Amino acid sequence: MFKFPSFRAVLVAALFTPVAGFAGQFVVELEAPFNAPSEALMQQAGVSVDETLSAGPDSYVVLTANDEDAVRDLFQAAAITPEKISEVLFINSPTVGGGQAAGAEPRDGHQVFVIERPIPGVGFFGLDKKEKISKGSNAAVAKLGDVIEWDHSYLTSEGTYCIYRADNPDTLREHGALAGAPIGKITPVSQKAN
Repeated sequence: MFKFPSFRAVLVAALFTPVAGFAGQFVVELEAPFNAPSEALMQQAGVSVDETLSAGPDSYVVLTANDEDAVRDLFQAAAITPEKISEVLFINSPTVGGGQAAGAEPRDGHQVFVIERPIPGVGFFGLDKKEKISKGSNAAVAKLGDVIEWDHSYLTSEGTYCIYRADNPDTLREHGALAGAPIGKITPVSQKAN
């Protein structure tokens, strides 16, 4: 007959069993488009590129790494100076609020934009509040029609990096007003997902 281990034995085993670290995502603000270091250097640092959002002097790269130190070590080894590194705590999108995912490519006449929204603590909000934000954005997109499309947003402890496609920045400002979402910096970018 099978005998179950005691609670104490299971607890002791759990406390002393090493747990693999979880990789996280980081949005890095740069003064120039991201020029990826060599593959060997990337592998050595344990860092991979998820998305680049290039705009000349105002560019972004989204990386997966074990921690921020790995990102900093990679940048130091590659002689790249980041303006800012923000840990991604959640990725919001139209589907979180029950909407349709963005299309694979921008619509004709659309430019891709990064909108920085200063919303302190947004990455720590509960799922209900994140769903409410998503639904608000979806409603504003529906009201404005085909002139705008929401791709996704990286939520951090300080705010969001929202990726939208629109005909012009004024449409983004109107969307923000309708959704009740603050607008910080708006940057037109060239987007490449890896």
